[in-house]
Amino acid sequence: MLKSKLTLLFVLLLAKFAMAQDCDCKKNYQWMKKTFAENDAGFPEVLRKKGIDAYNYHSKSIENRVSKIRDYDDCKKALEDWLRFFRTDHFRLTKTKATLDKQHKAQLYSPISIANEIDLALFKDQVALLPTRSLVGLWETGGNTFAVQKINNHFVASLVEDSGTWKKGTILFSLGENLKEGTRYMSTYRPVPIEKVNYLDDNLLTVNELTLKRVFPESHLKSNEDEFFRLKNSGETFGYKRNEKTVYVRIPSFSFNKKAIDSLLTSLDDVIKSTPNLIIDLRDCQGGQDNNFAKLVPYLYSGATRTVLMEVLSTPRNNEIWNTLINNPDTDDEEKESYQAIQSLLNKHVGEFVNIYGKTVVEAKNGKVLPYPQNIGVIVHENNFSTTEQFLLLAKQSRKVKLFGRKTGGALDVSNMIEATSPMGDFVFEYCISRSLRIPEMEVDDMGIHPDFYLDKSIGEHKWVDFVSDRLNEWN
Repeated sequence: MLKSKLTLLFVLLLAKFAMAQDCDCKKNYQWMKKTFAENDAGFPEVLRKKGIDAYNYHSKSIENRVSKIRDYDDCKKALEDWLRFFRTDHFRLTKTKATLDKQHKAQLYSPISIANEIDLALFKDQVALLPTRSLVGLWETGGNTFAVQKINNHFVASLVEDSGTWKKGTILFSLGENLKEGTRYMSTYRPVPIEKVNYLDDNLLTVNELTLKRVFPESHLKSNEDEFFRLKNSGETFGYKRNEKTVYVRIPSFSFNKKAIDSLLTSLDDVIKSTPNLIIDLRDCQGGQDNNFAKLVPYLYSGATRTVLMEVLSTPRNNEIWNTLINNPDTDDEEKESYQAIQSLLNKHVGEFVNIYGKTVVEAKNGKVLPYPQNIGVIVHENNFSTTEQFLLLAKQSRKVKLFGRKTGGALDVSNMIEATSPMGDFVFEYCISRSLRIPEMEVDDMGIHPDFYLDKSIGEHKWVDFVSDRLNEWN
């Protein structure tokens, strides 16, 4: 048996703290806490809701914790835990290049490798003789192939050929045979717990954020499996006529993706306008800029829509962002004049929330209702935030549109992130400078936007597009 011939020896243990780290986490925390309290647009409302006592208790708990931390990753986690008192997303802490260089020189983590080099031909022969199909075999992700072996009641995936700094035999993950727990090794060899596993119809496997497809024993992917693997791995904006009644459009991001989106929609415009159903797949589309979805809006239009605007927190630090916009060489004279007027208004009201638009709602009611598409299904889930959720609030106002999937991540009420670098040079911290005039009556943050059709766990994610297509076809 293959299992009896293989033994697992983790030949290199974690070499954390091989060289000392010098992160002053307490100083980073104190700076971040002050910056957030003085400048983040979401801080005042949460403080009002939860109260000063809860805030002080939470802050004291984190301060005690950070006082003992010297590791940059542990510090980052502690700072993020403090921020989650306010919301689950729409903030970001990123290690600076200087920090990454320090960690690289310290060799914090070493690769974990299998004990015995794999004879690929022999391995394939052994796999071919197995009586039933399991995870054992060859799998591909990110252009690399990994051999999954059953070793000591774990499925262990190791690299088949050298790739960059990763050498043959380096372990990608070790997964318990119940497919519920294990360890995934990041590109830096840092171990993280496996929190989510899906084994989809023998040919696809998701492990945390990874999606792998089986390449041996050889298996031809069904069209929906191939489609799912492509959307999870390629980062492409793509689309096509999926069947006689349905056009499929995949948008992975609204962040600086306008050119690709507009190009795709231009190429498909005649097809979309002559086909009854349109599916817009937004899985893992985390946000970006509102103008990126502008070309989608005419297909959705079924009558007047209303968009509630926002107000901006004016502080000296926040108002500096307008200098960046004004001095950007891509800013034309008209935009520059507009930004200067906004900055002047904000500087007159430091410490206040300012409505820079002079109105609370924009109503659009001059669109044309297209005969096709008649039905539009938008696929969403928990990894949708920010601009993607703004698009959904607009789309939901159309009688043509239904949302399918799981509720979104909920990160929209406070928005427009800007960044600041800690004086220690360890982290770049991003926080929000605006808040929606929808709140508190219609909050999205931490609650998300719920789909019209919840796709439960019995429907594999690789089958979601088929489900939506079948449902839309029933309505024609």
